[in-house]
Amino acid sequence: MVTVFSRESAYSSARSGAGARAGHGADGAPAPVPVLEDFLAEATGRAEAVDPGFARLWGEVARLSSGGKRIRPHLVRLAAGAYAAPEPAPVVEAVGAAFELLHTALIVHDDVIDQDEQRRHQPTINAAAAHRAFASGSGLDQARQYGASVGVIAGDLALAGAYRLVARSGLSPERLPRLLELLDAALFSSAAGELLDVDHALPGARPGREQVLAATCLKTAVYSFETPLQAGGVLGGAPDEDVEVLGRLGRTVGTAYQLVDDLLGVFGDPEATGKSVVSDLREGKRTMLVAAALCTPVGEELDAILGRHEISGEQALRARELLEQCGARQEVEGMVAECADEARSLLDTAGLPASLEQDLRRIVAGATERIR
Repeated sequence: MVTVFSRESAYSSARSGAGARAGHGADGAPAPVPVLEDFLAEATGRAEAVDPGFARLWGEVARLSSGGKRIRPHLVRLAAGAYAAPEPAPVVEAVGAAFELLHTALIVHDDVIDQDEQRRHQPTINAAAAHRAFASGSGLDQARQYGASVGVIAGDLALAGAYRLVARSGLSPERLPRLLELLDAALFSSAAGELLDVDHALPGARPGREQVLAATCLKTAVYSFETPLQAGGVLGGAPDEDVEVLGRLGRTVGTAYQLVDDLLGVFGDPEATGKSVVSDLREGKRTMLVAAALCTPVGEELDAILGRHEISGEQALRARELLEQCGARQEVEGMVAECADEARSLLDTAGLPASLEQDLRRIVAGATERIR
């Protein structure tokens, strides 16, 4: 049985292995988030009055924010609409947009950290900036550093924008502090998970399964599923016990989705995922997939391949062969199925509003369908 951590136990478990290395949308999630589009258009207009390059940077943030399946605002909307005392629709939409902009901020920074060059079939912000610098005459190293600098600035702007969206949403004064707490919890957890992800990739790091699972939960499950569902519950006037179970459910489903992302990051089709299948291997990222394999007889050979910045196609193919040969891929696929079972069990006993329960069951099913 997969044990999905609370935020508190995740911090504790992940810290114990920190010295030794961590979504996509769900069924039915609508694409447009007009509040976010309006916010980014307004910011771009403000930036034009400052400098054309600054306006271009905001345009890049808007470009990256335009893809994906928008699961976070979808979850906020679903949970808020299931209860009898929701905030006005514009407020709900603004909070959902804030969680989506937080996602943009985090993936921009993640792309810088991972030195990724493609996301959603497009250049990452850092890669696009590096290409412009190189084309203008910068050396390769200088261009890469420029791209990383632009990515950091863009991510910072998006992060501040998420808080701005909540602050000016028109949220009722009695609920505003709780929503800001949830947004802070999402950022706090994700930063902890990202740091552990980086720590676990250091040479010689051999984090155990519990540490890797904790990092997975902290880095993605909390901000993508747990806190958006809880935020929706708060916006709808849900009782405290429902908000608590929505958090537990979101943590479980979010962990399943991240495990699937880890699988797709190695075995997926780049044409379908929009992301390289070499990036995670090149970075030496200690995902659950890798952690499971390193405990097997193929671990030494796999470890010798991981983390090569110039990993060849042949080496990447061999790494994928080893991950299948040792049973790691099948183990992680089994963990995804177990998470889905746990989520369904929670729904069986939670007593959530019927419409919300049905929607969440479809989302749970989507976690396993993505790896078929």
